Amino acid sequence: MRARWIVVVVLPLTTLAAQSRQAPAGAGEGPVLVKDTAPVDGDPRGTLGQPYLIESAILHERRRVFITLPPSYAKSAATRHYPVTVATDGEDVPGPLAAVSEHLGRMGQIPESIIIGIENTVRIRDLTPPGISVSGSTRKEGGDRFLDFIERELLPAVDRQLRGGAPRTFVGHSSGGILATWVAATRPAFRNVVAIDTPTWFDDYWLPKQLIARATKAPGALRYVSYESRFGWTDAMWKQLVAAAPPAWRLHREHLDRESHESMVMLSGYLGLREVFADYSMLAAPESPTLSTLRHYDTVSAALGAPVIPPRRLLQQVIEDLAMEGQGRAARSAYTMLVEGYGAPRNDAALRAQVVAAERRPPLTETVESLLATPMPSPEAMRPWLGEWVGDVWMNADELRTGRETLRFWVENGTVKGESISRPAKDVELRQVITYLRVTDSGLTYGFMNGMRPRGMLLHEGTMQGDAFTGTMRLGGVVFERPDGSKAPPLYFAFKRARPR
Repeated sequence: MRARWIVVVVLPLTTLAAQSRQAPAGAGEGPVLVKDTAPVDGDPRGTLGQPYLIESAILHERRRVFITLPPSYAKSAATRHYPVTVATDGEDVPGPLAAVSEHLGRMGQIPESIIIGIENTVRIRDLTPPGISVSGSTRKEGGDRFLDFIERELLPAVDRQLRGGAPRTFVGHSSGGILATWVAATRPAFRNVVAIDTPTWFDDYWLPKQLIARATKAPGALRYVSYESRFGWTDAMWKQLVAAAPPAWRLHREHLDRESHESMVMLSGYLGLREVFADYSMLAAPESPTLSTLRHYDTVSAALGAPVIPPRRLLQQVIEDLAMEGQGRAARSAYTMLVEGYGAPRNDAALRAQVVAAERRPPLTETVESLLATPMPSPEAMRPWLGEWVGDVWMNADELRTGRETLRFWVENGTVKGESISRPAKDVELRQVITYLRVTDSGLTYGFMNGMRPRGMLLHEGTMQGDAFTGTMRLGGVVFERPDGSKAPPLYFAFKRARPR
């Protein structure tokens, strides 16, 4: 689904009578968002959305504000609130930022967010903090007043009427990067800040010193990233910031080659949002056991200071994995989270059927969690198996045997270790750490998690006769069937001892 653009008007209560037919419910609670239909000049493709006036009591003027709602907005439950990203330079920045935000959200790398862009009137006045002179400006410019407008008028209206919320992210380019860095130094409501090509040298590096002072005196929690092409931090000042930063801060600085001051906005927006939400990414979440995947987002929510819903793509995988692991109650909870957060998926009927089947199925006696928790055998118990074994794993009887698989067991600091090495092509080695080992009365079972889905454990169960170790491999800890309902056939393996250890 394509993102929907909404650009809004924030009007003081004195003007609401004339707009009563357009004003949404809750208009009496404070400044409200009222849609206008005026066209946007110079935006033929509609990347900035529709223009709407914002009449601010704090700024004493009307402004244009552009808001992009995330793709799931229309389908999600009315109780869901979305993170909000604010961008300066509304005539340029929010279009590229909304595009990369939608893509990253779809890929499960950042939470789906509401994007707000604020068009300029007097740029230097609004984007310059008091206390610094930028390009000949006074040291009494209106950066703080502009931020008060955002925090006290615009964001509360977005929260009330468009289900906005924390965590907040602030993005600024050039002079907007100056204001963004000032936000990092003085506005803790914004947990994430992306500063793009920020001139930091004005007034003897006054701006970096303010952020360093916050790190020293009032640290809180902050994620601050600086992307640079023409302007940016000096190595010396950045080193001071890193040294002063408390453990709760995450700092990142990067120079973008082959980018100009003007061209870098989209790439910086992509990299910046991905960086400040790095721990949210589905690529950062543990894959197994599956319950730990969901618990990961409790940790992320705590770090961001606000609850965040796991990515849509990840939730769909988690539901299927939990159902196969026999975790019916957890699968139901994840399904509810998916539907309320994003709306029903295309495969809703099939997904619900999997959840229902998992709820009806008796608890599995062998689970992924229990397999991962199995302690390694003692060195003495593993003594007959220690060393190197060479052989093959195959499915079809006529498959060529080349000795392309190696199995190794050894003892390190009193603990048994193991690895499986496959060679699918010349000069290619794939190493897999063995995470499950159990010596049985009839032989040995070793295993490791499947690198693909389903997220079961690949259990190799075999016996030893002389120097030969043979058996079959199955998927353990899950109930997995093919789409036609049939069971997956087992794989076979055969190894010969190559070298004792």
